Amino acid sequence: MNQPPPPDNFNSTSSPSPSEGTPPSAPGPVAWTANDSWLGLGALLLLTAGFLLALAQLPQTRMSGLAALSLFEFIPLIPVAVILAYRKASWVELGLRRFDRNALSLGCGLLVAVYILVILNNLVMVALKIVTQADAIMELLDEIQSPLLFAFVTAFVAPVTEELFFRGFLFQGLRAKYGWVNALMFSSIIFALFHGQIATLIPTFLLGALFSYMVQRSGSIFPSMVLHFVVNSMGVCAMLAASQFGIA
Repeated sequence: MNQPPPPDNFNSTSSPSPSEGTPPSAPGPVAWTANDSWLGLGALLLLTAGFLLALAQLPQTRMSGLAALSLFEFIPLIPVAVILAYRKASWVELGLRRFDRNALSLGCGLLVAVYILVILNNLVMVALKIVTQADAIMELLDEIQSPLLFAFVTAFVAPVTEELFFRGFLFQGLRAKYGWVNALMFSSIIFALFHGQIATLIPTFLLGALFSYMVQRSGSIFPSMVLHFVVNSMGVCAMLAASQFGIA
């Protein structure tokens, strides 16, 4: 009686699992569209303009400046919350999910390379005597009463709210229509312009591109939040130290 031949285990092929070196795939399309992302951006611009106009009507004090900065960082969440509610989408779709720690290691390595370009840009701006974002922040530190609260808002609140809007909402919404590379370019340019400093336009664009790449690579918003936290924390610590020791 003929027996069927045993399976050829040596010649069989199988697709590698994600844990065998293949980077995790990006999540599928999100619940909102590219048009929703553009609409959210327009709403953010209108809200920002209205906020600044209202702020100009108020008496300027040390505490009002810090309170305005704190409130300003939460404005990007307003259009996100409205559109997510309209689309009946979960906040998890913004990228609030677990990620491979190897992605964060890659991000830290890329951040070193980007930061070298950031330092070179700052040196050029100083040589040209162009007012930078650091100069504006140093003036603000001299005026506010609570530098620690300023540090908390800048180092912790800003990375969360800005990443949720620019990477979680804007980048992912544009990605479905334009592809991830074009979405990275669009969202990074907008991110740089949003900071309102010509002197830091290129460095902010590069950082925004890095953060968007990390979302694409990891499928999570948390790596970009961590890198954003690192960048802002280093900047705030340097400026607080300079302010403390009178270094201008």
